[in-house]
Amino acid sequence: MRAIIIAILPIMLLLSPACLIVDHEGPHCVGDLCGTDLGDIAFYWSFEMWDGFVTDSCYDSEVAFLDVVIYDAWGDVEFEALNRPCGDLGAEIDNFYPGTYELQLTAFCRTGMITHEGYWDMEVYEGYNDYGTLTLTYLGDCL
Repeated sequence: MRAIIIAILPIMLLLSPACLIVDHEGPHCVGDLCGTDLGDIAFYWSFEMWDGFVTDSCYDSEVAFLDVVIYDAWGDVEFEALNRPCGDLGAEIDNFYPGTYELQLTAFCRTGMITHEGYWDMEVYEGYNDYGTLTLTYLGDCL
Protein backbone atom coordinates (compact mmCIF):
# COMPACT_ATOMS: atom_id res chain seq x y z
CA MET A 1 0.00 0.00 0.00
CA ARG A 2 2.81 2.42 0.88
CA ALA A 3 4.46 1.73 -2.50
CA ILE A 4 1.23 2.64 -4.33
CA ILE A 5 0.92 5.94 -2.46
CA ILE A 6 4.56 6.79 -3.12
CA ALA A 7 4.09 6.01 -6.83
CA ILE A 8 0.90 8.10 -7.13
CA LEU A 9 2.12 11.16 -5.18
CA PRO A 10 4.39 12.58 -7.95
CA ILE A 11 1.55 12.23 -10.47
CA MET A 12 -0.86 14.05 -8.15
CA LEU A 13 1.64 16.88 -7.71
CA LEU A 14 2.03 17.26 -11.47
CA LEU A 15 -1.71 17.36 -12.07
CA SER A 16 -2.59 19.73 -9.23
CA PRO A 17 -2.74 23.45 -10.10
CA ALA A 18 0.36 25.39 -9.12
CA CYS A 19 0.34 28.62 -7.21
CA LEU A 20 3.07 30.92 -5.97
CA ILE A 21 2.79 30.94 -2.17
CA VAL A 22 4.91 33.55 -0.46
CA ASP A 23 5.44 34.30 3.21
CA HIS A 24 6.64 37.85 2.70
CA GLU A 25 8.40 39.61 5.52
CA GLY A 26 5.79 41.24 7.71
CA PRO A 27 5.69 45.03 7.75
CA HIS A 28 7.30 46.79 10.66
CA CYS A 29 4.98 47.80 13.49
CA VAL A 30 4.20 51.53 13.25
CA GLY A 31 2.02 53.52 15.68
CA ASP A 32 -1.67 52.59 15.69
CA LEU A 33 -1.06 49.52 13.49
CA CYS A 34 0.75 47.64 16.26
CA GLY A 35 -1.38 44.71 17.38
CA THR A 36 -3.49 44.74 14.21
CA ASP A 37 -4.16 41.36 12.62
CA LEU A 38 -2.58 41.07 9.20
CA GLY A 39 -4.25 40.17 5.92
CA ASP A 40 -3.40 37.70 3.18
CA ILE A 41 -3.82 38.37 -0.55
CA ALA A 42 -4.80 35.65 -3.05
CA PHE A 43 -5.46 35.87 -6.78
CA TYR A 44 -5.13 34.03 -10.08
CA TRP A 45 -4.18 35.50 -13.44
CA SER A 46 -5.56 35.21 -16.94
CA PHE A 47 -4.68 36.95 -20.19
CA GLU A 48 -6.63 38.93 -22.77
CA MET A 49 -5.88 37.75 -26.31
CA TRP A 50 -5.57 39.93 -29.43
CA ASP A 51 -9.21 39.13 -30.33
CA GLY A 52 -10.59 39.97 -26.87
CA PHE A 53 -10.91 36.32 -25.80
CA VAL A 54 -9.60 35.60 -22.29
CA THR A 55 -7.48 32.56 -21.42
CA ASP A 56 -5.50 31.29 -18.46
CA SER A 57 -3.25 29.30 -20.80
CA CYS A 58 0.37 30.42 -20.72
CA TYR A 59 0.97 28.63 -24.03
CA ASP A 60 -1.93 30.26 -25.90
CA SER A 61 -1.09 33.72 -24.59
CA GLU A 62 2.66 33.20 -25.18
CA VAL A 63 3.45 34.26 -21.61
CA ALA A 64 6.60 32.73 -20.12
CA PHE A 65 6.95 34.62 -16.83
CA LEU A 66 5.45 37.45 -14.80
CA ASP A 67 6.52 40.16 -12.40
CA VAL A 68 4.28 40.57 -9.34
CA VAL A 69 4.69 43.94 -7.60
CA ILE A 70 2.54 45.35 -4.79
CA TYR A 71 2.78 49.03 -3.82
CA ASP A 72 1.60 50.51 -0.53
CA ALA A 73 -0.61 53.62 -0.27
CA TRP A 74 2.45 55.89 -0.62
CA GLY A 75 3.67 54.23 -3.83
CA ASP A 76 6.54 52.37 -2.18
CA VAL A 77 7.17 48.74 -3.12
CA GLU A 78 5.72 46.55 -0.37
CA PHE A 79 6.35 43.24 -2.15
CA GLU A 80 7.86 42.02 -5.41
CA ALA A 81 8.45 38.65 -7.01
CA LEU A 82 10.18 39.01 -10.37
CA ASN A 83 10.45 36.48 -13.19
CA ARG A 84 7.82 34.11 -11.75
CA PRO A 85 6.92 31.22 -14.08
CA CYS A 86 3.57 31.73 -15.76
CA GLY A 87 2.68 28.19 -14.71
CA ASP A 88 2.32 29.37 -11.10
CA LEU A 89 -1.22 30.40 -12.21
CA GLY A 90 -1.57 32.88 -9.35
CA ALA A 91 -0.33 33.86 -5.93
CA GLU A 92 -1.06 33.76 -2.21
CA ILE A 93 0.93 36.35 -0.30
CA ASP A 94 0.60 37.00 3.43
CA ASN A 95 1.48 39.59 6.09
CA PHE A 96 -0.17 42.82 4.88
CA TYR A 97 -1.53 45.45 7.22
CA PRO A 98 -5.15 46.31 6.43
CA GLY A 99 -5.25 49.19 3.97
CA THR A 100 -5.04 50.17 0.31
CA TYR A 101 -2.47 48.63 -2.02
CA GLU A 102 -1.90 48.57 -5.76
CA LEU A 103 -1.06 45.31 -7.52
CA GLN A 104 0.90 45.41 -10.79
CA LEU A 105 1.20 42.28 -12.92
CA THR A 106 3.50 42.41 -15.94
CA ALA A 107 3.72 39.41 -18.29
CA PHE A 108 6.68 38.66 -20.56
CA CYS A 109 7.03 36.28 -23.49
CA ARG A 110 10.03 33.99 -23.98
CA THR A 111 12.04 36.79 -25.66
CA GLY A 112 11.57 39.14 -22.69
CA MET A 113 9.06 41.42 -24.41
CA ILE A 114 6.11 42.69 -22.35
CA THR A 115 2.92 41.24 -23.83
CA HIS A 116 0.33 41.82 -21.07
CA GLU A 117 -0.02 44.14 -18.10
CA GLY A 118 -2.55 45.09 -15.45
CA TYR A 119 -3.00 47.26 -12.36
CA TRP A 120 -5.55 46.74 -9.59
CA ASP A 121 -6.38 48.69 -6.46
CA MET A 122 -6.78 46.32 -3.53
CA GLU A 123 -8.42 46.93 -0.18
CA VAL A 124 -6.80 44.47 2.21
CA TYR A 125 -8.68 43.49 5.35
CA GLU A 126 -7.62 41.33 8.28
CA GLY A 127 -7.62 37.64 7.36
CA TYR A 128 -7.91 36.11 3.91
CA ASN A 129 -8.59 38.40 0.90
CA ASP A 130 -9.44 36.51 -2.30
CA TYR A 131 -9.45 38.71 -5.41
CA GLY A 132 -10.41 35.92 -7.82
CA THR A 133 -9.03 35.88 -11.36
CA LEU A 134 -7.39 39.09 -12.61
CA THR A 135 -7.17 39.52 -16.38
CA LEU A 136 -4.08 41.22 -17.78
CA THR A 137 -4.60 43.55 -20.77
CA TYR A 138 -3.12 42.49 -24.12
CA LEU A 139 -0.33 44.85 -25.26
CA GLY A 140 1.07 43.06 -28.29
CA ASP A 141 2.44 39.86 -29.79
CA CYS A 142 5.71 38.29 -28.79
CA LEU A 143 8.41 39.26 -31.28
